[in-house]
Amino acid sequence: MTTDVEHIRKKFIMLAKILHPDVFGRTSEEKELATKYFSKMVSPAYKLLNSDRERGEYLATLRIFAQSKKQKAEVPTLTSEIAQKLYRIPHEITYKQYVEQVAPKQYETLDSIMEHTSVLSELNLVYLFTQNSLNFSSSSSVASASGSPNAVATPVAQPAQSPALRNLNMAELFVGKKQWTDALKELISAEKLDPNNAKVYALKGLVQMNQNAAAIAKASFQKALKLDPKEPTALKYLNQVNAATKPPEKQGGLFGWGKK
Repeated sequence: MTTDVEHIRKKFIMLAKILHPDVFGRTSEEKELATKYFSKMVSPAYKLLNSDRERGEYLATLRIFAQSKKQKAEVPTLTSEIAQKLYRIPHEITYKQYVEQVAPKQYETLDSIMEHTSVLSELNLVYLFTQNSLNFSSSSSVASASGSPNAVATPVAQPAQSPALRNLNMAELFVGKKQWTDALKELISAEKLDPNNAKVYALKGLVQMNQNAAAIAKASFQKALKLDPKEPTALKYLNQVNAATKPPEKQGGLFGWGKK
Protein backbone atom coordinates (compact mmCIF):
# COMPACT_ATOMS: atom_id res chain seq x y z
CA MET A 1 0.00 0.00 0.00
CA THR A 2 2.84 2.42 0.80
CA THR A 3 5.82 0.79 -0.95
CA ASP A 4 7.86 2.20 -3.84
CA VAL A 5 8.35 1.01 -7.43
CA GLU A 6 11.81 -0.48 -6.87
CA HIS A 7 10.56 -2.61 -3.98
CA ILE A 8 7.61 -3.75 -6.12
CA ARG A 9 10.00 -4.81 -8.90
CA LYS A 10 12.23 -6.78 -6.52
CA LYS A 11 9.20 -8.47 -4.96
CA PHE A 12 7.88 -9.43 -8.40
CA ILE A 13 11.21 -11.02 -9.40
CA MET A 14 11.33 -12.95 -6.14
CA LEU A 15 7.78 -14.27 -6.59
CA ALA A 16 8.48 -15.18 -10.21
CA LYS A 17 11.29 -17.42 -8.97
CA ILE A 18 9.24 -18.93 -6.13
CA LEU A 19 6.24 -19.73 -8.33
CA HIS A 20 8.20 -20.92 -11.35
CA PRO A 21 6.66 -24.24 -12.47
CA ASP A 22 10.07 -25.96 -12.54
CA VAL A 23 10.82 -25.38 -8.85
CA PHE A 24 12.45 -28.55 -7.53
CA GLY A 25 10.25 -31.16 -5.87
CA ARG A 26 6.82 -30.02 -7.06
CA THR A 27 4.24 -32.39 -8.41
CA SER A 28 2.46 -31.68 -11.70
CA GLU A 29 -0.61 -30.51 -9.72
CA GLU A 30 1.51 -28.12 -7.64
CA LYS A 31 3.20 -26.75 -10.76
CA GLU A 32 -0.20 -26.04 -12.31
CA LEU A 33 -1.40 -24.34 -9.13
CA ALA A 34 1.76 -22.22 -8.87
CA THR A 35 1.37 -21.13 -12.50
CA LYS A 36 -2.25 -20.10 -11.83
CA TYR A 37 -1.27 -18.04 -8.78
CA PHE A 38 1.40 -16.26 -10.80
CA SER A 39 -0.78 -15.56 -13.86
CA LYS A 40 -3.98 -14.67 -11.97
CA MET A 41 -2.60 -12.79 -8.94
CA VAL A 42 1.06 -11.78 -9.15
CA SER A 43 1.42 -10.77 -12.80
CA PRO A 44 -1.74 -8.57 -13.00
CA ALA A 45 -0.84 -6.89 -9.69
CA TYR A 46 2.67 -6.09 -10.90
CA LYS A 47 1.36 -4.70 -14.20
CA LEU A 48 -0.95 -2.33 -12.31
CA LEU A 49 1.45 -1.28 -9.55
CA ASN A 50 4.41 -0.77 -11.88
CA SER A 51 2.59 2.04 -13.73
CA ASP A 52 2.57 5.42 -11.95
CA ARG A 53 -0.76 6.43 -13.45
CA GLU A 54 -2.53 3.11 -12.96
CA ARG A 55 -1.23 2.77 -9.41
CA GLY A 56 -2.37 6.30 -8.58
CA GLU A 57 -5.82 5.71 -10.06
CA TYR A 58 -6.13 2.38 -8.26
CA LEU A 59 -5.22 3.87 -4.86
CA ALA A 60 -7.58 6.79 -5.45
CA THR A 61 -10.39 4.34 -6.18
CA LEU A 62 -9.63 2.41 -3.00
CA ARG A 63 -9.68 5.61 -0.94
CA ILE A 64 -13.00 6.68 -2.43
CA PHE A 65 -14.39 3.23 -1.60
CA ALA A 66 -13.21 3.50 2.03
CA GLN A 67 -14.52 7.07 2.39
CA SER A 68 -17.96 6.06 1.12
CA LYS A 69 -18.08 3.22 3.63
CA LYS A 70 -17.05 5.54 6.48
CA GLN A 71 -19.67 8.13 5.54
CA LYS A 72 -22.28 5.39 5.86
CA ALA A 73 -20.79 4.47 9.26
CA GLU A 74 -20.02 0.97 8.03
CA VAL A 75 -17.48 -1.08 9.98
CA PRO A 76 -15.15 -3.36 8.00
CA THR A 77 -15.55 -7.07 8.62
CA LEU A 78 -12.25 -8.33 9.99
CA THR A 79 -11.57 -11.98 10.74
CA SER A 80 -7.84 -11.90 11.50
CA GLU A 81 -6.71 -10.94 14.99
CA ILE A 82 -3.81 -8.84 13.70
CA ALA A 83 -6.12 -6.68 11.54
CA GLN A 84 -8.48 -6.20 14.51
CA LYS A 85 -5.55 -5.06 16.65
CA LEU A 86 -4.51 -2.51 14.01
CA TYR A 87 -8.08 -1.21 13.71
CA ARG A 88 -8.32 -0.63 17.46
CA ILE A 89 -5.05 1.33 17.54
CA PRO A 90 -4.20 2.45 13.99
CA HIS A 91 -0.76 3.82 13.20
CA GLU A 92 1.34 3.75 10.03
CA ILE A 93 4.38 2.30 11.78
CA THR A 94 2.28 -0.50 13.27
CA TYR A 95 0.67 -1.14 9.88
CA LYS A 96 4.07 -1.54 8.23
CA GLN A 97 5.30 -3.80 11.03
CA TYR A 98 2.28 -6.09 10.70
CA VAL A 99 2.64 -6.24 6.91
CA GLU A 100 6.32 -7.12 7.30
CA GLN A 101 5.34 -9.93 9.67
CA VAL A 102 2.82 -11.48 7.30
CA ALA A 103 4.25 -10.78 3.82
CA PRO A 104 7.28 -13.16 4.04
CA LYS A 105 4.89 -16.02 4.90
CA GLN A 106 2.53 -15.36 2.00
CA TYR A 107 4.26 -17.64 -0.51
CA GLU A 108 6.10 -20.02 1.82
CA THR A 109 3.81 -22.86 0.74
CA LEU A 110 1.13 -23.09 -1.93
CA ASP A 111 -1.42 -24.07 0.72
CA SER A 112 -0.88 -20.88 2.74
CA ILE A 113 -1.07 -18.32 -0.07
CA MET A 114 -4.79 -17.54 0.16
CA GLU A 115 -4.77 -17.45 3.97
CA HIS A 116 -1.95 -14.89 4.21
CA THR A 117 -3.25 -12.94 1.20
CA SER A 118 -6.55 -12.55 3.07
CA VAL A 119 -4.76 -11.22 6.16
CA LEU A 120 -2.77 -8.71 4.09
CA SER A 121 -5.99 -7.58 2.39
CA GLU A 122 -7.56 -6.92 5.79
CA LEU A 123 -4.51 -4.92 6.93
CA ASN A 124 -4.74 -2.83 3.77
CA LEU A 125 -8.48 -2.34 4.36
CA VAL A 126 -7.78 -1.08 7.90
CA TYR A 127 -5.15 1.29 6.49
CA LEU A 128 -7.71 2.74 4.09
CA PHE A 129 -10.35 3.11 6.80
CA THR A 130 -8.06 4.82 9.30
CA GLN A 131 -5.65 6.90 7.24
CA ASN A 132 -5.66 10.69 6.91
CA SER A 133 -4.38 11.69 3.46
CA LEU A 134 -1.37 9.46 2.78
CA ASN A 135 -0.03 9.20 6.33
CA PHE A 136 -1.27 8.53 9.82
CA SER A 137 -1.07 11.08 12.59
CA SER A 138 -1.94 10.97 16.28
CA SER A 139 -5.32 12.53 15.47
CA SER A 140 -6.21 9.67 13.12
CA SER A 141 -6.36 7.04 15.84
CA VAL A 142 -9.78 5.49 16.30
CA ALA A 143 -11.14 4.76 19.74
CA SER A 144 -12.05 1.16 20.56
CA ALA A 145 -15.73 0.32 20.86
CA SER A 146 -15.11 -1.84 23.94
CA GLY A 147 -12.40 -3.66 25.83
CA SER A 148 -13.22 -6.96 24.14
CA PRO A 149 -10.25 -8.39 22.22
CA ASN A 150 -12.53 -9.10 19.25
CA ALA A 151 -14.17 -5.68 19.21
CA VAL A 152 -13.55 -3.21 16.42
CA ALA A 153 -13.80 0.55 16.55
CA THR A 154 -16.64 2.75 15.39
CA PRO A 155 -15.47 4.84 12.43
CA VAL A 156 -15.19 8.59 12.86
CA ALA A 157 -17.36 10.67 10.50
CA GLN A 158 -15.34 12.08 7.62
CA PRO A 159 -15.88 15.15 5.42
CA ALA A 160 -17.24 14.76 1.90
CA GLN A 161 -14.71 13.47 -0.57
CA SER A 162 -13.38 15.91 -3.17
CA PRO A 163 -14.46 15.02 -6.72
CA ALA A 164 -10.91 15.91 -7.74
CA LEU A 165 -9.27 13.35 -5.44
CA ARG A 166 -7.86 11.22 -8.25
CA ASN A 167 -6.33 14.26 -9.96
CA LEU A 168 -4.87 15.53 -6.68
CA ASN A 169 -3.33 12.15 -5.92
CA MET A 170 -1.82 11.98 -9.38
CA ALA A 171 -0.56 15.57 -9.10
CA GLU A 172 1.15 14.78 -5.79
CA LEU A 173 2.72 11.72 -7.36
CA PHE A 174 4.11 13.80 -10.25
CA VAL A 175 5.29 16.56 -7.88
CA GLY A 176 7.21 13.95 -5.90
CA LYS A 177 8.92 12.89 -9.13
CA LYS A 178 9.45 16.54 -10.20
CA GLN A 179 7.38 16.02 -13.33
CA TRP A 180 5.97 19.54 -13.25
CA THR A 181 4.18 19.56 -16.62
CA ASP A 182 2.28 16.36 -15.85
CA ALA A 183 1.43 17.63 -12.37
CA LEU A 184 0.06 20.89 -13.77
CA LYS A 185 -2.18 19.04 -16.23
CA GLU A 186 -3.71 17.07 -13.37
CA LEU A 187 -4.21 20.23 -11.30
CA ILE A 188 -5.93 22.06 -14.15
CA SER A 189 -8.37 19.15 -14.37
CA ALA A 190 -8.75 19.17 -10.58
CA GLU A 191 -9.58 22.88 -10.60
CA LYS A 192 -12.45 22.26 -13.03
CA LEU A 193 -13.86 19.51 -10.80
CA ASP A 194 -13.34 21.27 -7.45
CA PRO A 195 -12.80 25.04 -7.96
CA ASN A 196 -13.00 25.84 -4.23
CA ASN A 197 -10.33 23.41 -3.09
CA ALA A 198 -7.43 25.29 -1.51
CA LYS A 199 -5.04 22.38 -1.96
CA VAL A 200 -5.49 22.50 -5.74
CA TYR A 201 -4.24 26.10 -5.90
CA ALA A 202 -1.47 25.50 -3.38
CA LEU A 203 -0.10 22.65 -5.48
CA LYS A 204 -0.50 24.75 -8.62
CA GLY A 205 1.59 27.43 -6.95
CA LEU A 206 4.27 24.92 -6.03
CA VAL A 207 4.42 23.61 -9.59
CA GLN A 208 4.46 27.11 -11.10
CA MET A 209 7.20 28.17 -8.71
CA ASN A 210 9.33 25.26 -9.92
CA GLN A 211 8.59 26.27 -13.50
CA ASN A 212 10.12 29.71 -12.76
CA ALA A 213 6.73 31.44 -12.99
CA ALA A 214 6.93 33.22 -9.63
CA ALA A 215 4.23 35.84 -10.33
CA ILE A 216 1.67 33.22 -11.35
CA ALA A 217 2.69 31.02 -8.42
CA LYS A 218 2.13 33.96 -6.06
CA ALA A 219 -1.44 34.40 -7.36
CA SER A 220 -2.12 30.68 -6.89
CA PHE A 221 -0.80 30.70 -3.31
CA GLN A 222 -2.89 33.79 -2.51
CA LYS A 223 -6.02 32.12 -3.87
CA ALA A 224 -5.30 29.01 -1.81
CA LEU A 225 -4.96 31.10 1.36
CA LYS A 226 -8.13 33.01 0.55
CA LEU A 227 -9.99 29.69 0.54
CA ASP A 228 -8.07 28.30 3.53
CA PRO A 229 -5.87 30.70 5.55
CA LYS A 230 -4.08 27.72 7.09
CA GLU A 231 -3.22 25.88 3.85
CA PRO A 232 0.30 24.58 4.70
CA THR A 233 1.91 24.48 1.25
CA ALA A 234 0.80 28.02 0.41
CA LEU A 235 1.98 29.33 3.78
CA LYS A 236 5.34 27.63 3.35
CA TYR A 237 6.18 29.06 -0.07
CA LEU A 238 4.33 32.39 -0.35
CA ASN A 239 7.15 34.44 1.22
CA GLN A 240 9.60 32.81 -1.16
CA VAL A 241 7.69 33.88 -4.26
CA ASN A 242 7.02 37.31 -2.72
CA ALA A 243 10.77 37.85 -2.55
CA ALA A 244 11.19 36.67 -6.13
CA THR A 245 8.55 39.05 -7.45
CA LYS A 246 9.52 42.12 -5.38
CA PRO A 247 10.34 45.05 -7.73
CA PRO A 248 13.79 46.70 -7.40
CA GLU A 249 14.00 49.87 -5.33
CA LYS A 250 13.81 53.13 -7.30
CA GLN A 251 17.00 55.15 -7.37
CA GLY A 252 15.34 58.38 -8.49
CA GLY A 253 15.76 60.41 -11.68
CA LEU A 254 16.87 59.22 -15.07
CA PHE A 255 19.38 56.33 -14.86
CA GLY A 256 19.48 56.76 -11.06
CA TRP A 257 20.57 60.43 -11.17
CA GLY A 258 18.74 63.29 -9.61
CA LYS A 259 16.15 63.41 -6.88
CA LYS A 260 16.17 60.55 -4.37
